[in-house]
Amino acid sequence: MKHFTPEEADALIPEIEKIFEAVAALAASAEAKAESLRKRQMTGDEDQAGAAIERSQLQFLASGINRQMQLIVELGALPKGVSPALVDFPSRVDGREAYLCWKLGEKRVSYYHPVDEGFSTRKPLPKRR
Repeated sequence: MKHFTPEEADALIPEIEKIFEAVAALAASAEAKAESLRKRQMTGDEDQAGAAIERSQLQFLASGINRQMQLIVELGALPKGVSPALVDFPSRVDGREAYLCWKLGEKRVSYYHPVDEGFSTRKPLPKRR
């Protein structure tokens, strides 16, 4: 497994932001499709073919989200959430295994957490040299 320096992780932020932009668009479309299916069910719509098409479209959108998240994995990082968009980068901090922790909207990686903890326990990175 690759270990990232904060600078290496920072260099990937623009690419990861683009990935999450695509994920957000796909997720919005998926939510609209899911809402349409819920309305069909609530109103007793009996158009089985239309419902099957919408379910298929929803599955296609979900697989698109999964493909986008896989792109982050292929970069060596670990996507941890979509809403909020979170990514962990395997690293070493003060000689210990840790994850550099990034949240969409942050312009650089400034936090980390131990590998056995999560976002809620993230701490500021030691000052960069």
